[in-house]
This record gives sequence, C-alpha cells and structure tokens, in this order.
Amino acid sequence: MSEIRWFQVKREITPAGETAGNQIWEFKMKSEGRVGFAVAATLAIGTFVAAARGQAAQPPATAPSVADLQAQIQNLQNKVEAMETTRQQQEAERAETIQEVLADADKQSELSGGYDPKVGFVLRSPDGLFSFHPGLLIDFRELTSYRESTPTPLRTAVTAKTGYDIQNGFDVTRVRLTFDGHYGENLTYFVQFQDDQGTTFNLYDAFAGYHFSDSPLTLRFGQFKDPLYHERILSEVNLMAVDRTETESFFGGGQTSRVQGADLIYSQDRLRAQLAFHDGYNTINTKFFDTASASSSPAATAGVVAPNFGTTGRVEYVVIGQPLSGFNPFAEYDGGFTALGDNHDILVVGGGADYTQAGDRYGLFHTVDAQFDSAVGLSLYGAYLGSIRHLDVAGGSAPIAFSAGNYYDSGFVAQAAYLITSRIEPFVRYDYTYLQSGTTSGLAKQDIQEVTAGANYYLYLQHAKFTVDGVWLPDGAPVDNDAFGILQGSGRQEFILRVQFQVAI
Repeated sequence: MSEIRWFQVKREITPAGETAGNQIWEFKMKSEGRVGFAVAATLAIGTFVAAARGQAAQPPATAPSVADLQAQIQNLQNKVEAMETTRQQQEAERAETIQEVLADADKQSELSGGYDPKVGFVLRSPDGLFSFHPGLLIDFRELTSYRESTPTPLRTAVTAKTGYDIQNGFDVTRVRLTFDGHYGENLTYFVQFQDDQGTTFNLYDAFAGYHFSDSPLTLRFGQFKDPLYHERILSEVNLMAVDRTETESFFGGGQTSRVQGADLIYSQDRLRAQLAFHDGYNTINTKFFDTASASSSPAATAGVVAPNFGTTGRVEYVVIGQPLSGFNPFAEYDGGFTALGDNHDILVVGGGADYTQAGDRYGLFHTVDAQFDSAVGLSLYGAYLGSIRHLDVAGGSAPIAFSAGNYYDSGFVAQAAYLITSRIEPFVRYDYTYLQSGTTSGLAKQDIQEVTAGANYYLYLQHAKFTVDGVWLPDGAPVDNDAFGILQGSGRQEFILRVQFQVAI
C-alpha cells in the first residue's frame, strides 16, 4: 500500500480578476505506485501553468469545483485500482498455470516400480511409454563326472587324470546381468553382460528393435543370437535340463551363438519369419574389419574360418493354438520347453538356415524343429540339425585338421517332459551327433550320443528352481565341455551327475 500524499496549489485572485489574493486548493490522493503520483503531479503542474499565463482571476461559472476535481481524481483512482486488481488476477492465473505444468511434468518424469510375475521387477513411467527391467541370472552347480579308461595323454583334457577318473566340485556356471524395456510405443531394447565361469566379463547382447506402426514388421539391429536354432534362441533361464544338448553345442554354441547385423522380423497371427544379414557366424564383439570366428573344437564349422558375411532366415508357424485376445502362442513358445503355466495347447513348427561365406569356403547350417506344449502338463520337443561345409584346401591341425572337399554333418534332439504337480516336472532327452570323417582328427568315434534324465522343482516358476539330472555318454565325448560337466574321453563311457540352483530376477 502506497503512502498518502498531500498537494497544495496556490493562486492569488483580486475582485476584478487580477491576481491579488491567495487561495489554497488542497486535496489528497491515495496512490498505488507511479500511476497515482503521475495523476496528482499532472493536476498540480497544470494549475501553475494556468496561473503563469495570466488567466482570469475570477474563475468562470463553468470552472470545475473542488468537489468536481475530487470526483475526477476518485474516478481515476478507481480505474487504477481496477487495473491493478486485473493485473494481480492475471499474475495469479499465470502462476497457477505454471505450477500445474510443473506438477504434471514432475508426475510424468516419475517412475513407478513394481513386480510383474512374468518378468520380475519393472520401472515404468505413469503414461506407460517407458519401461526399464533390470535382470540377474545366477546358475550355481555341483558337478560330478566319472570316466572309464581315460587314456594317456588326452590332447585337450582339462585334467591330468588317467584310467578310471572321478571329478567333483562346485562352480558358478553362469552369471548374467541384463537390462531391457521399451521407449515409446515402438522402440524396445535389450543388453546382456556375462561373467560365466572360465570367462572374462564381457558383452553378450546389445540390440534394439523398432516396430513399424500398424504393420507386422520389426527391425532389430545390434549384436544378438543368430536366429537359427530354437534351442539356442531360448533364454538360459527357460531351459529344461541343466544345460543345452551336446548336439546343439557342436552345431550352435560358439559357432552361431552371437552375430552382429540387422534382422527384419515379420509376425502376424500364426506366422513368424525373420531374415538377418550379419558378419558371419561367431562374430561376437568383433570390429567391422575383423576376421575372427575360427572354430575351437571339432564342430560343424571346422575349416570355415574368417567369414566375410552371413545371412540367416527362419520361419515358424503355429499349427495348434489359435491366437486370442490376451493369448499369443509365440509367447508360450518362446517361454521355454516346459508346459508350466500353460493354459492352451500349442504346436509350433519351425525351420531355418544360416549361410556364412569365408572366401572360397562356406558353411550352410540348417534345421527343422517342432515343439508341443499342452495345458495338461505334457511338453515335447524335437529338432534336426545339419551343416554343409565346402573347404577349398586342406589345412588346420589336430583336432581341427581337415581335407579339401564337401562335408555333411548331422544330428537330432528328442525331449519329453511332464508336470506331475505344479512344482515337479521330470524329463528325458536324447541327442545324437555325427561329424563326418576327414574334417576332424583325434576323435575316437565320429558320432556322439547323449542320454539325459532329470527333474525340475519350481520354487517360483522359472525365477527360482532346482534342477537335477544325470547324463550318460555311451561313447564318451571327443572334447571337453566342462560347463556341461563333460570331460574328454576315448570312446568309453562317461557319467555326469548335475545339480543346479537357479535364481533369475
């Protein structure tokens, strides 16, 4: 509130109109800021100017009276006060609007956390346009291996034992750290780091996918699993046995585990297909000009080294399992071999091929597979895996020595499981691999058989479970696969007992 100011205007008036006497006009005005002061000052200055010009001493009959001037001043004061009130209201409205905008921005920037039984702990924005899911996988194992008549020496054996040998101990076979989620309605991402036993901490996956609105197409780019073998594509969290099959390790494993490139995915109703263009098999964490990817074991890629490029195609079709609102057969298919939590029967058949070119050599991996899951607890899986290799010249050294020519390697997997309760699921599995002679040396036999039987006990779905299985290799293994508990033999039997506790959050 402004202070009250007094103004005095002095005039001298004679009876004849001459300036002779003194008359004081006095008024007061309550002013707000500069506006009120300016009005008062203007009136005072105008009075003095009129006197200086010698106006008539006797005011005319129409001259404003003091009451008129006071009324005018009051009117001006009312207008000033009305203007000030309007300004204050506008400022208050602007301040309120700003606060609402800031509050809404704060609300939109807040992430709400919660636990989703299907995926684990998730952070989401209130509008649902952003999500962030940190994940952790720990596979802790107790492994016991018994081998008959271990020869001396074994070229690549991890132990120096000979004869009848028993190895036993614990290891943290897998430790994986993952981050995944989506940004906006169309962009998804996935990153995975590993610190598995026997390896150094490094990057496994780093890719993003963009779904084109109102279309069945998604473009994925980065470093990801080669989209070829269903058993390899499945997350380690969702495997049935303690680990994958020996057959898949020869045809997949490091050979087709990760590639770098771009992948176009089509998914509509019962059909899903994808076509990837990449740097060739086993190009994980390589630079664009690197020539890595040599096989490190007797495998279906032995001799196909230093790939220039590769391309992979895979097609999957839902034979049984009608897509419904809230039910996607592919989500059940991707969720693992188990029928745990399944409310619908599904049968999905798939097939694919990977062509990797390395100068005058090339490898053509291929597969067909089928998976059946039922709502009553039965699950079945079968797959055929093959590889064609063209080697232009002989080379390599044992156990990866090869002759020039064309070679064909093959194998298959058959698996069955049944949920006898909501927590207990026994299973059996058989896989067979044949590596054609002439491309590998130092093998007691060209074929490898593996028989596995065991059971899962689910504490909390796949997030926490115990797995116990036994593995029998009637003719042993040609190379060490110590993560599986398998040690190299010489054509004699090997038995492995494996106990695993898995935590996946």
